[in-house]
Amino acid sequence: MIRAGAGQSSHHSTAQAAEEATRQAMAQAGMAHADAALVFFTADHAKSQRELIEPLCRVTGTDQIAGASAAGILTGAGEVEGRHGLAVLVLASDQMQARPFLFEPLRERDREVGAQIARCAANRADQNSLLALFPDTYNGQPQRLLQALDQEAGFVPAVGAGATESGTVQATYQLCRDALTTNAVAGMVWSGSFHAGVDITQGCQPLTGPMVITKAEKNLIFEIDNRPALEVFARLLKGPLAEDIRRALQVLFVGLPADRNENSVAAGKYLVRNIIGLDPEKGILGVAEEVREGQAMIFAFRDGERAREDLNQMLARQVENLRGRKPAFGLYFNCCARGASLYGIPGIDSAYIRQALGDFPLIGMFGGYELAPLGGANRLFAYTGVLVLITE
Repeated sequence: MIRAGAGQSSHHSTAQAAEEATRQAMAQAGMAHADAALVFFTADHAKSQRELIEPLCRVTGTDQIAGASAAGILTGAGEVEGRHGLAVLVLASDQMQARPFLFEPLRERDREVGAQIARCAANRADQNSLLALFPDTYNGQPQRLLQALDQEAGFVPAVGAGATESGTVQATYQLCRDALTTNAVAGMVWSGSFHAGVDITQGCQPLTGPMVITKAEKNLIFEIDNRPALEVFARLLKGPLAEDIRRALQVLFVGLPADRNENSVAAGKYLVRNIIGLDPEKGILGVAEEVREGQAMIFAFRDGERAREDLNQMLARQVENLRGRKPAFGLYFNCCARGASLYGIPGIDSAYIRQALGDFPLIGMFGGYELAPLGGANRLFAYTGVLVLITE
């Protein structure tokens, strides 16, 4: 049996917020002692380490706690953005074990840390495993970390988000047991008898059909379909976007195949990456990912209405996969560029999840990027929501 509960608080006092959210979570779970807990908090709470950790350990009765700072938090009760927020998920189970971990420093040690996490995740062949990772967004290279993890451990599904903050602190924080630090990776490995259903929803939707990169070097695209890359991009700029290139680069992106061998940019099979530079004289586009000649690509548009449609489609898939079962608990890792800044109003993602799946323990964070498995490997996502549903 898996018992879980979630709670949240927007109180400015760290001690009171931690107490309030944890007691809500324990009450929803209907238990007096937890085996483990996750906590996500806005970075202003990191200034009070003792006030943050002490209520968590005391109320749950465990120090098996992991978490990270975030730009915002969410539970089934709603989302908190732009103000103090703290969310807690508690868990007790006789079939699912949880082990928190923390590795530091992270900066320029991504491959080494990835190998350390792989050893931590080593598990018996007869058990399922799931990793939740919360790396420091400012000090890590998540793709290198994921590559090292896969090389050392084989494929162990990993979900999570880059720990971040509102932009006022210039540091992110990672928590494990009684330690609160920065420049680290915190996380939790779950193992045992359970099922994890993972799906993603994109905040950006295709603006073009599939194209082919016909000339490229490293992260520079010279030609698309045998035409100068910038010329192809410029044809997409209409109205206000044609007059303000900075605005255009905030809403237009490239979509690249998640699996280079499959080389598909069909729905659910592409990764969104920023356009980070333009060279008008040479007609070159610079993107935030290495590319190669012959690679498929699309241009994608960040749009709230299309994002809602994609969210509904993802939730419909999750409902179908549940086959009438109710989730024991869920995790939702949402990009900090989604939420109110995408939809114009707060609370859309959590409201849609609640409408589709009903009331169940859910915890989430707004991160700097998102992590999830796709196509048999763990991937780095942007402008994406990752929903994880744990069932018996």
